[in-house]
Amino acid sequence: MRVVVNFLDALRKVRLKFVTSNQTPHSFAAPKLNEGVKATGDRRKWIKNTSIRIDQADVVPQNISAGSDLMWHNIKRVLLMCGGQKQPGGFENAKRMKDSSGLVGVLEAQRFVSQVFSAMQVPKQAASEMADALIAADYMGQPSMGIHRLPAIAADLLNCTVAGDATPGIVSEKKAIALVDGHNAPGPVVANFCMDLALQKAREVGIGWVSARSSNCIGFASWYACQALEQRMIGLCMTNGAPTLVPAGGIEPVLGENPIACAASGVHEQFLADFGMAACSVDELELSYCNGGSKEVPKLVAFDRNGKETTSTEEALRAQRIRAFQPEHKGFGMAAAVDILCGVMTGARYANQIQRRGVYSAENAPANLGQVYVAIDPMRFCPSFEDRLVDFHRLLRQATPSQVGKPAMVPGDKELQHMKMVDEQGGLTMSPCTLSVLEELATEFGIEPLQMTVNKSGGTSLPEELQTA
Repeated sequence: MRVVVNFLDALRKVRLKFVTSNQTPHSFAAPKLNEGVKATGDRRKWIKNTSIRIDQADVVPQNISAGSDLMWHNIKRVLLMCGGQKQPGGFENAKRMKDSSGLVGVLEAQRFVSQVFSAMQVPKQAASEMADALIAADYMGQPSMGIHRLPAIAADLLNCTVAGDATPGIVSEKKAIALVDGHNAPGPVVANFCMDLALQKAREVGIGWVSARSSNCIGFASWYACQALEQRMIGLCMTNGAPTLVPAGGIEPVLGENPIACAASGVHEQFLADFGMAACSVDELELSYCNGGSKEVPKLVAFDRNGKETTSTEEALRAQRIRAFQPEHKGFGMAAAVDILCGVMTGARYANQIQRRGVYSAENAPANLGQVYVAIDPMRFCPSFEDRLVDFHRLLRQATPSQVGKPAMVPGDKELQHMKMVDEQGGLTMSPCTLSVLEELATEFGIEPLQMTVNKSGGTSLPEELQTA
């Protein structure tokens, strides 16, 4: 468990160094929200020079419906390019980068992504927090929530869908609860604000429940739940999202995947569970498709644009109509419960009121997502909690394994194994075209290029305090 806490500490050191640095990357004079972005032509002028732009209709921007040709064009343009199937144009070093794919140090990636966000007029502290969430996802083995999402997030910032310089504020609060208005700030900024507030309340009264509205996509929900581990508390995080989930017996998407994350630890053990309610995550389908993975999805997972069952990954991505996990009515019921807590109860949007993000929409109206962040001091309930958690894990690990020599896994083992693998290989693996896109961003924004890790076998790009025993 200590490796997660060390990772948090190391990122904070990098963040402090970055925020206080005198180096200021070039930044664009981005228009403010609702200022100069109503006319399609003005918005095109703002985004015309970047390959992560979102193509728009020749008329006044309108919502791009699921399955539309324009939406699919944007998916292919942005996601396939970043995933490695299409080579982005407009720069000379694409071939060289294609031949030099490899490893990037975790903290070096955090530095670079922070400066990309900062160059888009996101305040440095917020830029670093946004980068933390992406890098943590890659480091902990959830690449569909990691750097892969950078083009979509950049599109939201460039199109002023997200207010990069906004800060959250408390609407109302009591000793153990609070309601926060995110003011359309980036999701990770809202999430960190809320989780810090929940932890503060838990220290004082044993539990903190903080709800948020007017927020945006937070990405990797586990990242925020894990922040409770530093203070030996239990952390919970849940959020609603844009509709991709169809109800049992229906074919129209009305709910998001609406994930829940829970983290708890003792001195020697960690529990970490993070799951969405879909039978197959749309983000994972995107990542697999972008990198030339399976062209088929399992049966009984997705519908096509005509509401028919499909096993085609392309059709599933076009339609954005995914079933809940089985049994379907229970998976959909869990998603609905999360939306009641996050959307209905907070004053945020909910169900199919929520607008699609990034490459799925030409509109720049705020998403107004809702979220819940909970911190619990388990010692207030049971002073022997940590010892009991160790015994709990012992019982789980004693389960008869399905394969000889491979013990049963406890939730959280997979993430720790991936972090150890990244440490041992010396950094995060990135595809050639992802590196090409990042190089283009460095050139465009005047940022120091991403530094690759040369030694892929013997060395490590992580500081000593991050290394696992």
